[in-house]
Amino acid sequence: MWDLMPDFKQRSTRPQSTFGRPEGQTLVEFALVTVLFLMLLFGITEFSRALWTWNAIVHATREGARYAVVEAPTSTDTEVIKYVVYHDPAATASSTPVVPGLSESNVAVAYLKYDGSTVGNKVTADVIQVGIAGYTFNFLVPFFGSGLTLPAFNTTLPLEGLGAN
Repeated sequence: MWDLMPDFKQRSTRPQSTFGRPEGQTLVEFALVTVLFLMLLFGITEFSRALWTWNAIVHATREGARYAVVEAPTSTDTEVIKYVVYHDPAATASSTPVVPGLSESNVAVAYLKYDGSTVGNKVTADVIQVGIAGYTFNFLVPFFGSGLTLPAFNTTLPLEGLGAN
C-alpha cells in the first residue's frame, strides 16, 4: 500500500538560471564569424576588381602602342590617345572607356630616340612610348577606403614599320 502513494519531494519554485546555457553563445559566434566571412568575401572581390583593372590598363597601353606603330604619325596624337582609352580612334566624348574612370588626360604619347631622348620630329623617332598615369581605382566597398592611385604604366615599341629607321 505504501507503493501507491506519490513521492512527495520538496521542489524548488525558484526559476532556473540561464547563465551558462549555449543558446546565446551560438548567436554571438555566428555574428562574429559572419562579419569575418563577409570581410573576406568583399576583400577577395575588391582585389579581383583591382587586378582586372590593372590588367586592362596594361593591355590598353600595349594596344595603343601597337596601333601607333602601324599607323602613320600625325601632327597630333589624338587618334592614339582615343584608341588607348576607347579602343576606337574615332571615338567621341560620350563613348565608354575600356576601364571605368579612364580619361584621355591620363594618356601620354611620346616619340623617342633609342637613348630615351625626345625628338621634335616624329618621323625621325626610333620608338614610341604610350603610357597611362594618374589613374585612380575606386573601391565599391567603402570599408577599404575611397580609392587607390595606380602606378604609371608604359609600353615602348620600335617604329620599324613606318620607315623612320
